[in-house]
Amino acid sequence: MKSLARCIASLLGLLLVASLAAGQDTGCFRVRFDEATFTSDFSGDVLVAFAHSGEPREAMHAWFGAPPVMRFTARDVAGGDALELTHAEAGATYPFDWSTVETGAWSVQAVARLSRTGRRAGLDAGDVFSDVLSVDYAPGADGVVELVLNHVVKAAPFEETDRVRLFEFVSPALSEFHGFDYTMQAGVLLPRTYGDRETYPVLYSVTGFGGTHEDIYGWQGRIPEGSALDECIIVIPDATNRYGHSVFCDSASIGPWGEALVRELIPALEDEYGGVGAEQRYVTGVSSGGWSSLWLQVAYPNDFAGCWSHVPDPIDFHDVQQINLYEPNADGTPRNMYVDENGEPRPVARRNGEVLLTYEEFTRREHVLNPGGQIRSFEATFSPPNDDGTPRRVFDIETGEIDHDAAQAWRKYDISNLLLTRWDELREPLAGKVHVYAGEVDTFYLEGAVERFIVKARETGILDEMVVEVIPGMTHSLHQPGHEAMARTIAERQAQLGGDAPQ
Repeated sequence: MKSLARCIASLLGLLLVASLAAGQDTGCFRVRFDEATFTSDFSGDVLVAFAHSGEPREAMHAWFGAPPVMRFTARDVAGGDALELTHAEAGATYPFDWSTVETGAWSVQAVARLSRTGRRAGLDAGDVFSDVLSVDYAPGADGVVELVLNHVVKAAPFEETDRVRLFEFVSPALSEFHGFDYTMQAGVLLPRTYGDRETYPVLYSVTGFGGTHEDIYGWQGRIPEGSALDECIIVIPDATNRYGHSVFCDSASIGPWGEALVRELIPALEDEYGGVGAEQRYVTGVSSGGWSSLWLQVAYPNDFAGCWSHVPDPIDFHDVQQINLYEPNADGTPRNMYVDENGEPRPVARRNGEVLLTYEEFTRREHVLNPGGQIRSFEATFSPPNDDGTPRRVFDIETGEIDHDAAQAWRKYDISNLLLTRWDELREPLAGKVHVYAGEVDTFYLEGAVERFIVKARETGILDEMVVEVIPGMTHSLHQPGHEAMARTIAERQAQLGGDAPQ
């Protein structure tokens, strides 16, 4: 009965708070750390997110049309304590000019970030969030509404089937780097005829930014019966981490992800499920996964028998979405991420010739969510760490000014530079394995880096030994003819090495 009474009292309290919030203008949020949920002091990011529909903790992750959100830093807050927060105390806000936030009715929600490995604040296992409350918001109003952090995000179960499996692996390399047991995950789709023989070709598919190993569910319905891909074990390794997308390269800031995948997870997974080995191991991906697949093939040329990279993230850092990170302007002044040489805002996304989002808008929004956004993930992967362990920035988040000296550290990850300068040693293991497809009107302006590589590769004569194409009219998507060519190549390779080739 006492438990029931407490539940009723709690419900009445929430209804009273919601009623008060709806009856007066709110300008301040009292964020309370539930004593039963926070059994030890908390230090970290606290977010107050807004939305017009749905849960704000989900809406704040939208790339386009993102609603307002504020980030605060909490230090040694004990369970039961509360912080009173207004936009003036925020460490970062979106929009940057908070005076542009629409006053009036909003749904609001608080989030405390506790996950050590997740990139999506408020959605990753271990993070804590409040109920959603309706408020009449006005930045300068005296009204206070209380948001109680008392719900813990639970890990979503992975639903296995007769063909879809979850593979989990504690990586020694990543565990040593991070100082705790670091579990890697991969979704596995087994062939329709799995079990008919001892070994199978394996295709690793790396998702674009935001994707996870759970994307393996989508593969099953896309493979027609009789396709060469239906004779492969399909694997989607989860590339995500706290800073975004690891792209599976060894990083001084986020750890040895390439080593962990190629030298640790792959041998363990293929031993369990029956992979043929490097002679029939392939890799593909789209967007960030397109970059990952190309990097894995180039960095580990003998470990993969072919890569098919679709609309990859910048493969040449002379053109990072139209920005030259390496070289200053002609007059010696630094380039800027937010505006071009004429002072015009730089676009980061387009559709049908219309700019959808500017670089400054996009970067400032993800900076508030801190730190698992697309742009920050580039820095986290390619930059060395600062003294405090955070990845060094290559531009000033407030002004957009580029630190060209910091960007020089990215050259070791510049795929174009690697291919152009080391082709003599890479020719033998790579010839015929590289396939890259860029979109002529890529949504995120990624075609420029591929176009630059084509010009340079043609000059040096190495383009004849790989497939690198800019597809007319294509935006940011998988190139279906290239995907089909991959299936044919796998079938031909399988026939060469023994066994019937699927059609």
